[in-house]
Amino acid sequence: MRQVSYLLGGDAVDFGFILETLPTLIRTLPLTLYIFFVSAFFGFILAIIVAAVRIRRIPVLSQLMAIYASFMRSTPGIIHIFVVYYGLPVLLSNFGININNISRMTFSVVALVLYNGAFIAEILRPSYLAVSKQQHEAAISVGMTSWQAHRRVIFPQVVPIALPSLSNALIDLLKDTSLLFLIGLIDIMGQANIIIANSYGIYQLEVYVAIALIFWLLSSVLVAGLHALESYFGRFLRKEG
Repeated sequence: MRQVSYLLGGDAVDFGFILETLPTLIRTLPLTLYIFFVSAFFGFILAIIVAAVRIRRIPVLSQLMAIYASFMRSTPGIIHIFVVYYGLPVLLSNFGININNISRMTFSVVALVLYNGAFIAEILRPSYLAVSKQQHEAAISVGMTSWQAHRRVIFPQVVPIALPSLSNALIDLLKDTSLLFLIGLIDIMGQANIIIANSYGIYQLEVYVAIALIFWLLSSVLVAGLHALESYFGRFLRKEG
């Protein structure tokens, strides 16, 4: 049967419509994934800079980075999406920059990078500090440069310490992409709302179930990949022990 009884009440969920909707939603998935990976890449770069400044305790900059991280982590992501989308054009126009050439996708990436970079920075910083300073000193004493000591000794131990929390941060970033339809981006969530509008709201539940299944699958794949990385880098911690 096309319609199956829904356990929580007397309504029916049209699972056939869910299956019909999935291909349409999946066609917009590349945009969602592109935004996710680009935001994750630049978010990590920003996070490394913020974490490094705070670890080295650079005067003034360290305090500014601490305020930035605290503010971002204490406020909803949707606010930053709106602030970047509506506020950044005003700021850029004051410098004579034509905002008509800037796409919604660019604003989306900027907002996600600024927001999620703060969370990632606060994961990297304590993970780095958890590695004993004596290991860096020992590496220097056997003739390594500071960069070689970090690359061969410190970073391989920082990664497995940070990965469990990074998994949560990246899943949060993936879920945050679902907010971008609010600024008119036609990603997977934007397409979902088009389908709901075209069906006059009759199939809202079915569409949202389809979206939930897609994000669940994406998150599961992401977690599996990160667990594989954690197992690989975990050998460095076992060697240390």
